[in-house]
Amino acid sequence: MVKQATILNINIMKKFVVFSLTAVLFTAVSCTKFGKNITVKGRVINPITNEPISGITVFMHQSWKSKTIKKMVTGQDGEFELSATHLGYVWAGTDYANYQDYYDLGWDYQNKYYSEIKVEKGKIMNVDYHLVTYGQLHWHIKNINCEGTTDTLWYKIKHQYDNDFLNIWSFPIVGCADIVGNGSDKEKMGNHIIYMKIKRPSGTIYKYDTVFVQKEGVTNFELFY
Repeated sequence: MVKQATILNINIMKKFVVFSLTAVLFTAVSCTKFGKNITVKGRVINPITNEPISGITVFMHQSWKSKTIKKMVTGQDGEFELSATHLGYVWAGTDYANYQDYYDLGWDYQNKYYSEIKVEKGKIMNVDYHLVTYGQLHWHIKNINCEGTTDTLWYKIKHQYDNDFLNIWSFPIVGCADIVGNGSDKEKMGNHIIYMKIKRPSGTIYKYDTVFVQKEGVTNFELFY
């Protein structure tokens, strides 16, 4: 009777251990499958040329702890992939601010731009980060329809990826202006829309013009009004 009881207890213990290990494994798999796994992948690119950008550090972090979970530097193809198993709110960002050759647009996510994005748990997030290079712009601003010394021009500029125009007008350009720049104005690559307010004795008018700043060399632009 003692031996049978001992064998019975051993069998029960074996079943308990197997059950416990199975439960732990199921819990681990379930947690990974249903919420704890975090992955973000994509490319850092110039959206105008679709060229990859290397040497940019992409990282995942907990914002309230300022704790970096994972990070990597993009290679020649601009690609990155970061994965972790973690609970809580995790955000993805880059160290673009350390690179003076680029203008930051941010994460291209759901047709909007964000400086950081929340990494969604339980699935792979495919999202790209956009940066554009700078070029040089050579302005020539000339009042070709001058009516006198009280003519005044104000303008606002909007880059093709900006949400809207600048909130304030430029400094006024007064009189029969003929201003030629030196070609050294640093400006982000891409299409720029110029919105003008022109006040003359005959009345006030509003008009638009556009200029595409090239990646290399100097872009010449004649703003005649």
